[in-house]
Amino acid sequence: MTAPQQPKITPAEWALTSSQRRRLYGWFSALYAEEVPETMFKRYFAEGPFEPFVGLTELGLADEVGRLDAAVKSLRDITLARLELAADFAQLFLLDARAGALPYASAYEGEGSTATFYSATETRMREFLASRALAIQPDFREPADHLAVLLAVLAHFAEQQSGAQDMGAAARDQAALLRAGLLDWLPRFTERCQEVKPRFDFYPALATLVLAFARADLLFLDDIAEDAPSITCASAPAGESAA
Repeated sequence: MTAPQQPKITPAEWALTSSQRRRLYGWFSALYAEEVPETMFKRYFAEGPFEPFVGLTELGLADEVGRLDAAVKSLRDITLARLELAADFAQLFLLDARAGALPYASAYEGEGSTATFYSATETRMREFLASRALAIQPDFREPADHLAVLLAVLAHFAEQQSGAQDMGAAARDQAALLRAGLLDWLPRFTERCQEVKPRFDFYPALATLVLAFARADLLFLDDIAEDAPSITCASAPAGESAA
């Protein structure tokens, strides 16, 4: 008689990992939602490594984190550095597809395609949000397929499903969103960020880190989904929240 297979992750570890993933996706979302606010710039860009992503070195992302830290360091001797970074944000994400790297899934629907705002991709994302009782905050006036929205949704699911009764199902749910909603176009977005070459490397480095983390996270979720079809933990009530 063979001994029962030990799970790769316990309910407590799943909850802790989900909390960490929620914070990371939340940070990524915030950095793409708008230019870096002055309070954030003063706290996280002043000295030392970029604190929110320090722990990612343990996931094998030391090169990506190091590149982002170097980009942050390069800003410290620049006069009006936050405004210069805001100019890079505008160049990359607020101009047209030829001059920048638009942060919308619909901008990468096909090879050589031009961006079409509020396309079928955006409609599907809006319908998906409605099906999960989620809504974009009223002051965020962007299409639903904006990168910041997708990252916020991933943060929401990581938090909401941290106490899921069926961890395998939760992992499969999140992995499906990563595959279909993000990783089918994020590599092209990341490549475009490198091609545009803004003044500073912060946003190209950030895109590279987001892509590497999303890929690592998908491997983690697939591993849990395969291993945990019958592993359960006590369910926790989760209220609805907006992306």
